[in-house]
Amino acid sequence: MTENFPTTFTLLKNHAYLLVLWLAILSGQDVIAGQAEVDKQYQQAKTLKEFEEIAGKIKKLLAQDPGSHEWEWRLARSHYAIAKRSKDSRHYDLCIEHSNRSLEIRPTAIGYFFRALCRGKKGEMQGIWSSLGIIDPFEKDMKKALEMDPSIQNGGPNRALGKLYLELPFFLGGSTDQSIYHLKEAVRISPGYAENHLGLAQAYYAKNNFIAARKSLSTLLSLTDNVTDDEDLLKIRTQGQELMKKIPRDFQSND
Repeated sequence: MTENFPTTFTLLKNHAYLLVLWLAILSGQDVIAGQAEVDKQYQQAKTLKEFEEIAGKIKKLLAQDPGSHEWEWRLARSHYAIAKRSKDSRHYDLCIEHSNRSLEIRPTAIGYFFRALCRGKKGEMQGIWSSLGIIDPFEKDMKKALEMDPSIQNGGPNRALGKLYLELPFFLGGSTDQSIYHLKEAVRISPGYAENHLGLAQAYYAKNNFIAARKSLSTLLSLTDNVTDDEDLLKIRTQGQELMKKIPRDFQSND
């Protein structure tokens, strides 16, 4: 019995290690499944109440798993959606706060993206979008997100930079050429995302390239043809229809 003790002990230790490893794997799988479920709920949410419920759920999950950058940026994303619908700038502050926490834990493209987005939207609401104090951090964060992962949020970093360069006056860095470049990249990365086509059409229109603008708008209208209950897509479609009406009649017919 004494001679077999080390072997028995080793076997028990190995079994314990495997059990701990197995439990850790199961726990990790549960977390990933939970994140996927929250992402699905976010994509399907349409009302302010639904986004508030998602934010509440993530807060509870963060209490159970503090220090998770995955939950921090998802909470930032939820506050961004709430701010858009409630017009309450406090939620942009909360978006920035949770993006900061996410980036402190682990720098990621999605963390930089939402921090920039909420900084920009907050500045826009306050009427100081032309302030260099807003532009520089926004641009730096978006470029960092672009460098790390240009595919996030359906080409989001390129889309955001394209809009920035379109909206800014030239003396603050605005450029329709740079806008078109980034928005074309957004379309290339995510051709099925309607907002990319709207942004590109707006940039082409600003450049007086009405043929290209009409082509982008036609794609946008095709992508949103059967939309009936998505408020964001309906707004994008309406903006596209209004811009199409502004294109000179000589450029309205098919090529």
